[in-house]
Amino acid sequence: MLLTTWHRFTAWRRGRPFWAGLFVAVGALLILFPPFAGLKFGDLMISMQTLGGVSALLIGTLLGICAVALWAQPRFRLASGIVTVLLSLVAVVVTNFGGFIIGTLSSLLGGALALAWTDEPKKPKKAKEPETTQGVQPT
Repeated sequence: MLLTTWHRFTAWRRGRPFWAGLFVAVGALLILFPPFAGLKFGDLMISMQTLGGVSALLIGTLLGICAVALWAQPRFRLASGIVTVLLSLVAVVVTNFGGFIIGTLSSLLGGALALAWTDEPKKPKKAKEPETTQGVQPT
């Protein structure tokens, strides 16, 4: 049962840009997290609830939608990839350095993977034929 489920998951994963969607989803969570998390160090409470929080909510949600679109509808990979790259670049400016740069880098990587992904099967490489050179043989 477990092996059958794993084979089905593998077949599903290979039919879509799975890793691109995963990197975009991780980037979305990393962009959403800092503005809404209150970090406590002893008696010191650090909270970043500013206008960046609203931007992080919007950009993180849109990146999450792009991640789901990459998994659910692989034919929209170009549109999702372009939107992901643009949103992650905008996130650097408006949302606490885009999840402290890690969220932006993860989303950029996912967007690049989405743009590069194709569902065409790999073509087998042709075997090299031995070269037949007609040179002068030593006598």
